[in-house]
Amino acid sequence: MPAADVEVVHAVCKDVMMEATPVIDLPDVAEAARVLRQTVDEMSGPVIAVLDGGGFDDLPAALASEAISCRSLFLEGVPADFRRAGPWIAEISSTSIRSHVEWLDTHHNCAVYWSCSAGSSALYRHLRTLNEVMIPREGVDGKQQGGAEKQRFERVLFRHWDPNVLGAVLPILTRSQFARFLGPAAAVAFNGPDYGGVRRARKAGNMPDAAIGPLRLEPDQIERLKAAMLHSSRLRIARFLKKNTPPHFSGVNDDFVWGAALASERTADELGIRSERGRARWAYVMVMSDGKAADLPEVRSFIQEKGATPDARVKELIGHTVDALRSGNAFDGAAS
Repeated sequence: MPAADVEVVHAVCKDVMMEATPVIDLPDVAEAARVLRQTVDEMSGPVIAVLDGGGFDDLPAALASEAISCRSLFLEGVPADFRRAGPWIAEISSTSIRSHVEWLDTHHNCAVYWSCSAGSSALYRHLRTLNEVMIPREGVDGKQQGGAEKQRFERVLFRHWDPNVLGAVLPILTRSQFARFLGPAAAVAFNGPDYGGVRRARKAGNMPDAAIGPLRLEPDQIERLKAAMLHSSRLRIARFLKKNTPPHFSGVNDDFVWGAALASERTADELGIRSERGRARWAYVMVMSDGKAADLPEVRSFIQEKGATPDARVKELIGHTVDALRSGNAFDGAAS
């Protein structure tokens, strides 16, 4: 079935599988806010915001201080800190509420806007059914089950209140899955800077019936999702390199940092560096050493030394690298 139509209102990256250097920089914050505001203006019916509490110490308290009423999409009984960091739904019923939500979103990238003529109560009931999604269960080797064995699925949390998560997931949905996602809503809009910028997805006139039961992603969709997430991770690493490369380095442009981010992946895999932060630091070490760090036995043994993870070791190595560069003896004694 064809994928759901998701309109890219303010695109910032190219196709996941393209080899050409993508746009590295994030879009201008003020421009993205302007485009999103215009997009929400074009919505019909009541507009309701779902806010991600993960970037705040206490989002409901912050909203209450502005006389904004909100409701958790998690039921009572879950741990309080988990509930606070989850999704909160608020109806945009006045200009002042909208202005404050837009301010929060500009600074925290935390809002998903829904247009739902049935009202906030109907949308609340629907979104409660989206808090979990079914995905293929992986085997012991980390691969999805397949072959003659019947594919099994498991429920996982679906962070539909995170704009970047929606930016990754919506383009892979079939039309019937997209109908299931929208439910009673007519449209959704958000700014997912890591996945295309400001996006709007609207219910089409020939929309098929919604898929029955919980939203379920098939194995091929998970592979596409993983590819999109990998591309986004590479972009963040390239931005880290672009921001942290010393000014005396020459020839540092988008082609350079993108190539450096890709080139460091093989040795990061070999050394067991798994986290995005650790891989960004390793890419930095490789740039600073002109690609020589991976060939130094003392560096490799230091990163793989027992007692700490490779991700923790590469963080320590950053300090050694900076000190060595300052003394003009890069990597001399770096593993000591």
